[in-house]
Amino acid sequence: MLNILGKISFVFYIFIWYQLWHMCQYGGFRSHRSALLTGIIGLVISLILWFIAKKRKRKKEEVSASSKKNVYVKGVLVVLVTMVFGGKIIYSAIPYNGALSWKVEEWVRKKEIPLNHSNIMQDGMEGILLDLDKALDMPKELYVANKCQIGFDQEGNIRTMYAFLYGKDQVGEKKTYLIDYDVRKSEKMIVWLDGNTNGEYEEDMRLAPMVEMMNNADWINQVQLWAEDYQNSPIFEILYMGRRGFSSKEGLQFVEGDADGDGKEASQQDFHQLQFGGEMVGYEMSLHMPEMEQVVPVRYMMEPEYIPQEAMQESQESAKTEGGTTDSFFLDEQKGWCLVITDAAAGSRFYEMEKTIDGGVTFEKIEFPMNLVTELPETAVEYGLKVEDYDSVSMPIKKEGTWWVLVTSDGGENDGIIFQSMDDGVTWEYRGVTPEKSQ
Repeated sequence: MLNILGKISFVFYIFIWYQLWHMCQYGGFRSHRSALLTGIIGLVISLILWFIAKKRKRKKEEVSASSKKNVYVKGVLVVLVTMVFGGKIIYSAIPYNGALSWKVEEWVRKKEIPLNHSNIMQDGMEGILLDLDKALDMPKELYVANKCQIGFDQEGNIRTMYAFLYGKDQVGEKKTYLIDYDVRKSEKMIVWLDGNTNGEYEEDMRLAPMVEMMNNADWINQVQLWAEDYQNSPIFEILYMGRRGFSSKEGLQFVEGDADGDGKEASQQDFHQLQFGGEMVGYEMSLHMPEMEQVVPVRYMMEPEYIPQEAMQESQESAKTEGGTTDSFFLDEQKGWCLVITDAAAGSRFYEMEKTIDGGVTFEKIEFPMNLVTELPETAVEYGLKVEDYDSVSMPIKKEGTWWVLVTSDGGENDGIIFQSMDDGVTWEYRGVTPEKSQ
């Protein structure tokens, strides 16, 4: 009886370690919770019965040599099981080797910060930055890696926010801040620190012009006018992507101010020049209603500059020759990737990844093997998501000779599907999902 109970206890011990390893490697605490609880209860009961049986069978005579040997063998087996599965769990905590590594990264890099200045009309962008700086001690000069996007209701209450910012700290090191906020999920901003961005502190992507435009532009009155015309409590959105160019004057409005910080303010440009072709380039902030695509966005532009058609063509040819592109990463002079924001004017947060093999001249969309996906993040059940909902791609990250990409359902989400490439992006393999969010 003792022998049988001992073996049962050992089986339960192995089962618990296996469940722990599988959870650390592939994620899914909820799916393993019942199995772990069953294993622990089984181990405790079997051990209690083993001690009871041993006490009843205990005799006064000396324990035999064979009994001692069995104890030593079982002890060695327990140590081996512990070392094997313990090593596997440690391996899963190494970056990109398992779900535990993503969870560790979340513990280290993820911050939850209260949004105390939650009314964009009253507090402006300065209020948001004040809350962030209080918790993170952010650099004074900030840049936008891709965009800064704020959704709010007609009273100015912030509903959603996404921004990828970066800047230099006091010792000159780059600090990045991926900011996500959705009042339906939490009253706190989720901020991911020290991520990857190819931003090079370009003056065209400074955040300061957005702050100044929000102070100088008449966007609050425009919100009130739209709110009167559309009575169904529409959601409004502000989108800033740095210095941009537009070939149509539709929706463009001049805003006074010194966007580039040179101490001079540009005079108001005649947007009617665009009827002769070319582009109007300047620091631009769009105001629109994501749910009302038929309504033309108002594009507030500070320090605009008119670029004639001939100058545009020369610039485009030069960019092709030099392999210049936006939100991109090049392996060499010919091969590289580019993130493309899809339908940004309508408030979308989705990205596609394109690749080139001819220096930026031509790009084609990368198709990931979604048909091989066998598991979705546990948050997919909560939000009712399917495989086809996961189509927002992050820029590839290189680790020990291989490339990794995270595909999420939304540009601001953190849970997603992982793909790996071992041939510099020629082919991609499905490698699992990131762990569930903290409850």
